[in-house]
Amino acid sequence: MDGKMIVDQTDGATSSAVPNKDCSEADASAATMAFETTMEPTPSEADSETTKNESACHFFLEGRCRFGDRCRNLHLGTVKQTSPSKPKTGKTKTENLETKEKKPPMKTAEDVIARIQWDDQLPKDSFTIGYLDRFLGIIEKPFSAFSWEDFASVGYDVLAIPKHRIQYFKYKDVVVWDKATRTDDVFGSTGGDHTILDIVEKCQLEEKMQDTEAAEGDIGDSALKNSYDSGDDDEAEDHLTHQRTDDLPQRGAFTKNRPSHFVAIRIASEEVRSAVKEVQNRLVKTEPGLVEFCTPVPTLHLTLCLLHLESPEEIQMALTTLHELRCESQRLLPPALILYFQGLNDFHSRVLYLEPSATPELCRFARTLERNFSEKGLTVIRPPSYDSLHLTIAKIPRRTAQKYPSLQLSRALYGDILVNNYGSQQVDSLSFCYAGETRRTDGFYTTLMEFALY
Repeated sequence: MDGKMIVDQTDGATSSAVPNKDCSEADASAATMAFETTMEPTPSEADSETTKNESACHFFLEGRCRFGDRCRNLHLGTVKQTSPSKPKTGKTKTENLETKEKKPPMKTAEDVIARIQWDDQLPKDSFTIGYLDRFLGIIEKPFSAFSWEDFASVGYDVLAIPKHRIQYFKYKDVVVWDKATRTDDVFGSTGGDHTILDIVEKCQLEEKMQDTEAAEGDIGDSALKNSYDSGDDDEAEDHLTHQRTDDLPQRGAFTKNRPSHFVAIRIASEEVRSAVKEVQNRLVKTEPGLVEFCTPVPTLHLTLCLLHLESPEEIQMALTTLHELRCESQRLLPPALILYFQGLNDFHSRVLYLEPSATPELCRFARTLERNFSEKGLTVIRPPSYDSLHLTIAKIPRRTAQKYPSLQLSRALYGDILVNNYGSQQVDSLSFCYAGETRRTDGFYTTLMEFALY
């Protein structure tokens, strides 16, 4: 190749030459530029080269190409427009993380359960759980009513739920953990400025202030003694019963306990409910101010025993006692016990109730129930007399009666109310209920266990 010249001819013309070693550097540079310029294809040559590389789209020739300008093949007779590439305007990875803030992880329901179980500073009986039932919707029940053991080890009569169905936790009436709103005032994991200990302390201070105000307006110890001497059963149902200790039988020895649970006969008879509703309507028609003191019909019950239970262990002991009593109930109660309600009566013009027929067997069963609970070491709150079993229709609180002396449920008010038939209720089961403000979807008290007597 040395000493020769390579000639490239296009359209019969000599375009350029590659110089040999003897050429000067200036001539070599000029010859190279002329060679590159001559080698660039003309537009017609570029189109012919593209036509060679792209085959014609036979779908377009038939008039049924679905891709249009996006087709990879050539559409003859059209000018293929290539859209200019858009500059990338996306943000960097660091900028995306800054603009989209990640929410802090929220403590799970399982963490809250473990905290309530093992933190001695948290009163378990003050917590309520709202969980999702597939058929009934959201149901609230006390924390101590649940069993948190493995599903494989619990029985059919034990309340256990999957933890993912828990929707919220309440401390008294305050929602402290809510899945839907990402509220976590138990640990403060979602950025809250307080935790469960702050809420407990705040509630305790509020209760102390309320107790102080109540003590200032109380009528004194002598009124409490007179209340006990008068045999006012509704004080127990009012959750303000004063328990008399066995060690101090003398009059005036009281310990104030608020019932947390009770055993009762639920009134489900439509006859009795209709009669109660009729009496309440007549009362309200005569005295409209009594509407707020009427007992809701879904909560009608006959209380047999009141309990003050402070821990899950005591609740479990009460459930075990009721299971053991099932066999003894068949011996104490007649084969078919039916309560017949005879008429209206009142306690000191403050409590209006339906009086059942004489049921010595049921009173004896109530005393046995109390004795069995006491033998297990549980705190029983005893009404003054088990012979005054009653179905409360309306009840005026003591303080309201003192503030408005003219507001009374006296015989002069209900004496003219005559109902042909108050109905009857078959006693075939007992309900062990939580004496709080929570209710079931049907309006009755939250029931930990309901068992058949026969």
